[in-house]
Amino acid sequence: MMTKISDIARETGYSITTISRAINNHPNVSEKTKEKIFSAMKEFGYYPNSVAQQLRGQKTKLIGVIISYITNPFFTHMVDAIERYAYRKGYQIVVLQTLERAEREQKFIEMLQKNQLDGLIMTSIENDSDEIVALIHSGKIVVCNRYLGDKDIGLIAIDSHKAVYEAVYYLLSRGYRKLAYCTGGVAVDKDYRFEGFMQAINEFEVEFNPECHYYKQLRIEDGKQTLIEMLRMGKNRPDAIFANSDEVASGILKQCHILNVKVPEDLAIIGFDDQPVASLTFPSLTTVRQPIKQMGEYVASLLIAQLNNTELPEKPDLRTRLIIRETT
Repeated sequence: MMTKISDIARETGYSITTISRAINNHPNVSEKTKEKIFSAMKEFGYYPNSVAQQLRGQKTKLIGVIISYITNPFFTHMVDAIERYAYRKGYQIVVLQTLERAEREQKFIEMLQKNQLDGLIMTSIENDSDEIVALIHSGKIVVCNRYLGDKDIGLIAIDSHKAVYEAVYYLLSRGYRKLAYCTGGVAVDKDYRFEGFMQAINEFEVEFNPECHYYKQLRIEDGKQTLIEMLRMGKNRPDAIFANSDEVASGILKQCHILNVKVPEDLAIIGFDDQPVASLTFPSLTTVRQPIKQMGEYVASLLIAQLNNTELPEKPDLRTRLIIRETT
């Protein structure tokens, strides 16, 4: 039989009201009384009804972290940084995977609206609704490294335009002229990374072939397939490629080994993130390092401060850095 609060009252001799106050850390309940009540709760395996607590307007101490794919190493490291900080502050996180589906994201938003979560960190966004914008302005949602078009929202992000511009400028300065670009998702109205790519291309007065713009590149297998598609172009194939993730770049590099494409002599490759795999590939991968840990800690600290109406943390330096290795 499930233990009820009345069983704890009978065991301890305290009223249900006193026990409820102890659970909710009421100042009028002494530490000695709390100790006796909590000891009985532990012995009988009684835990407060979190749903009932939510209905009374109390906090869940749960933060949702919305990501697109948990298998993406970028999100793995981001979630790790968020969880470690949140745990130190007394919060637990719930990882919510959208699989880039708007209907899944909407269900997670509804969890916040139903007070099943205290707040949300969105590292992936499939909707740009006014509903989400309103929750951002209320302090219950913080957006990390994603944009909502041109909407005015508080954003924790690297300078994606500058990061890609510097990487592509480096390729062009090395003499590469037929460049390819791998995006991480579908075409969007405002792709800051691609804008940085095109700025460098235009400054060198190089023509970009639209057939070398590869969409929806997310995994190692996508990278492998991209290399196969590039080789079908024959003499018109790219001599360098920028990939939006180290995972995709690693797939391209792997397929180069299989098909005897020399790197960087036949094809230069630049990735993004500087995941541990980047220094372990052969040849080692040139990539853009972004401060994932700092972003994760800051976004968690910002949301928790907003939820508790405390002083907001100072924003850290989120500059990226081009890590030059052997694939360029």
